[in-house]
Amino acid sequence: MKSGGSLAAAGRFEREIRNFVVGGLLFLLFLSGLSLVVLRNLAAWGESEYLERVTGSTRAAAGRLAVTDEPTLALTSDAPTADLLKDVSARSAALYDEEGNLLSTASYLPDASAPRRLELRVAPGETATAPLAREDPPLLVVATSFRGGTRILRVGFDASVLALARRNVRLISVVVPVSALVLGILVVPFLRRLLRPFDALTETARGAGPLVTPREGASLAPTERREEPDEAEQAIRTFVRTIEELKRSSQELEELRRRETERADALAITAETLVRSHPGGLLVVDADERLSQANGPAMELLELPVGALGGLAKDVLPWEPILEALDRARSRIPTLGQEFATGDSTGGRRFALTAVPVVNALGIPLGTILFIEDRTTTNRLQHELSRRRELSALGEMSAGIAHEFRNATATILGYARLAAATEDRSARERHLLAIRTEAEHVARVTGDFLFFARPELIAMVPTRLRALVEEIVGEEGVSAPRVSFELYGTFGLTPIDPPLLRRALVNLIRNAQEAACAGGRAGRVTIRGEEGPEGEVWLAVEDDGPGIEPSAESKLFVPFFSTKESGTGLGLALVAKIAALHGGSIAAERSTALGGARFVFRFPPAAPDAPEGAR
Repeated sequence: MKSGGSLAAAGRFEREIRNFVVGGLLFLLFLSGLSLVVLRNLAAWGESEYLERVTGSTRAAAGRLAVTDEPTLALTSDAPTADLLKDVSARSAALYDEEGNLLSTASYLPDASAPRRLELRVAPGETATAPLAREDPPLLVVATSFRGGTRILRVGFDASVLALARRNVRLISVVVPVSALVLGILVVPFLRRLLRPFDALTETARGAGPLVTPREGASLAPTERREEPDEAEQAIRTFVRTIEELKRSSQELEELRRRETERADALAITAETLVRSHPGGLLVVDADERLSQANGPAMELLELPVGALGGLAKDVLPWEPILEALDRARSRIPTLGQEFATGDSTGGRRFALTAVPVVNALGIPLGTILFIEDRTTTNRLQHELSRRRELSALGEMSAGIAHEFRNATATILGYARLAAATEDRSARERHLLAIRTEAEHVARVTGDFLFFARPELIAMVPTRLRALVEEIVGEEGVSAPRVSFELYGTFGLTPIDPPLLRRALVNLIRNAQEAACAGGRAGRVTIRGEEGPEGEVWLAVEDDGPGIEPSAESKLFVPFFSTKESGTGLGLALVAKIAALHGGSIAAERSTALGGARFVFRFPPAAPDAPEGAR
């Protein structure tokens, strides 16, 4: 019974398809006939509009000529008449008398000739149109008579468009019915053949129905909710679901293909650009350990022949460090900036090598990228620059020391001569005291120079900065009673070398004190403790003195540069060195609070496991 029902349903489906095809064919024939009728009507309307336009223009020209004193002369010389005829693309115009004899022609039109006798019969005040003349181009002749019949104006128009429209209408009037007839002849015998794909679809749906099931959560169409759909509905339902699944799978595959293509293109462009534009040597070794790419600098550095590309890396690459880096890269161990030398110590060269293994998203090795940089010239220039800087610094420091020693020696010799020449005991003691003072100055300068020049070992101890600063301020306040010292901010527990930092702070506070009380006035000095944005400790010494000259800002921490007449020029240089020994820095700027100078001593953040304790 079920098989019989399926066959009946299949028969109904075939009848429906046959009825649909026949109905569609009849509807197509109806549309063809309707379109043909509409086209012919449109062509007729267009032709009538064209004739109405040219007829109206001819009447208007005749009316214009009729009001002139001499119509024959006006046809050739009247500008409005000429403009009117040109606007409607007239090819010729001629004026005839009431008996049809030619009087004059419009020479300004393309065709100045006209028949000597008028071929049309035109009643007075009427207009006549001659059939299209079979000329090239086709000519449409319109003749209109003046009121009273005294003159007749004959105008010829280029009717190429009108002739083409008529020809197309005749062609379409034949082609459309013939095409519809041929279509009917072709469809009717092959209707059974057209139904074969539907039969095949039905047979396929019987076996594919259980395989193509709706996705979870998908809503069913009203026909899919019926318990026993017929064979046609089952075939259509299966076909629709199959198409949906194919579209979804196709979209997913296309998206995956697009992503992989974009990724591959991006990687290829990046690799090619990197290889071509990298200023140093760049090599690419593939997964088969063959040299696949090498830019110009790499070919030149390694002296590789052109045929080296494609060869095994162990055979074409000359240096052992490169092969060792490739071995490590195969184990996914990169080599970063390894320096090695080639040749002997006199004529050899130094190179920096970086080897980076390349793997895909699945962790499969794709090869190795090697960067080779010739550091020979760079290292030589760095050594030469370092040596020149050392010589320059040594020269500046030697000149400063020589200057200090020369001044001190001259002073000591002067006081020694005075002491030897005087007989006064008290005067001799004064001269000897001056000699001692100058010798102590030379000793202090010598000590500062030795501290600045030699390496210094520091002992970092967690120290409370407030206690150290208060101790220094108490000592300096005794020697400068006119200067008020103020402490602000937070002074935490910081690992420092107390003697060295004390020396630096004494120098900064003493300089601030001298600037604040310059000219004998009362001044202010503030010491402020702050915490930097990254946890570092800031210690700022400010004064209300005249501030720092802009021309001196860049030289403040240069050895033997001083803005004071009696200064040695080593104080701030020692402060900068002490800051560097602590891993920090010193900076000079203008104080926005007091208007004078501001020196900021910056200490790095304390280590998290720094031992607790206080000095």
